[in-house]
Amino acid sequence: MRIVLAIGILVLATASFAPGASSSTPADPIVSRLSSLNGNAFDVAFLQARIPVDDEAIEMAMTATLYGDHTELLRWNQAEVERKNGQIRKMIAWLQEAGARPAERKAGVATPAVKKLRTLRGPALERAYLSLMAAQLDRAATLSRLAEKKAHRDALRSFAKEDVRIEAQDSTTLRGWMKKWF
Repeated sequence: MRIVLAIGILVLATASFAPGASSSTPADPIVSRLSSLNGNAFDVAFLQARIPVDDEAIEMAMTATLYGDHTELLRWNQAEVERKNGQIRKMIAWLQEAGARPAERKAGVATPAVKKLRTLRGPALERAYLSLMAAQLDRAATLSRLAEKKAHRDALRSFAKEDVRIEAQDSTTLRGWMKKWF
């Protein structure tokens, strides 16, 4: 129970991060905390930290879909929302198997990033969104890189390995669109 509470506090403390900030810095308290865990405790803490990251990414993508202009981005957003929702279902099932629950959910929550995006339209929205979402993908990849090495479950290590590949590829795509469009 203390681990769940500690991870919840850490997630809340790091919920807002600056766009473009490196998520791989040792100063990230979630990464530091996860690095100190092993076995099932690591798996549970990782899943509890990762679910809110994906929830927020979904909210950001849905906002950008409402107010964005580029067709490629709108199609990417739809695929991203579907992929992230599938990941969340899988991660919640793993938590349940471990006798745990998500520590925090951000589904339907207007986080500071989502609030910022809701005030923008067209090119201004897309510029902000591409930057925020690329940073979000980088953060997710950082967490998954750690899980790739430390996860107790083979299935979670496999999930993390594939996730690192996809998140890095998607981050590169978004940054490429930023350069191409703006």
